[in-house]
Amino acid sequence: MEDKLIPLAPLDLGQIGSIDDLVRAMAKTAFTGRQLGEAADVLEAMARDEEAFIVMTLAGAMTVAKQGLIIAELIDRGIVNAIVSTGALMAHGLVEATGRAHFRHNPELSDEELYEAGYNRVYDTLEPEQNLDDVERVMHAVFSAWDADEVMCS
Repeated sequence: MEDKLIPLAPLDLGQIGSIDDLVRAMAKTAFTGRQLGEAADVLEAMARDEEAFIVMTLAGAMTVAKQGLIIAELIDRGIVNAIVSTGALMAHGLVEATGRAHFRHNPELSDEELYEAGYNRVYDTLEPEQNLDDVERVMHAVFSAWDADEVMCS
């Protein structure tokens, strides 16, 4: 009986000429490195399959972390066909889309100090509370301008 063991391979930077080479070589390592390499292979296979309908699920603070353009690029290239996202991620995306900014957190400041100054900490970044107030006003104006009869589903 064959044991079907697959040997791991060391990550040899001398054989790496690109980020693609690095990620693909990681598929032959262990732990999260292997998961990253295998995920890249799956993503490529899905992108090349013209019959595939790809749904991207999102959670976390990707837009706050300045990763939103990656999502946009996947959509623009036709790789992602639909998105399921948390409301927080969409809210932070609206903040960015309306020209507001997120900021790097100074770890010397406590969450209490940040709160008193009007900031929300998101991991190692800051979201001014004013951003969320401004986006709320933008969304209120958009929703108020809609004709309810035009948007009602029957």
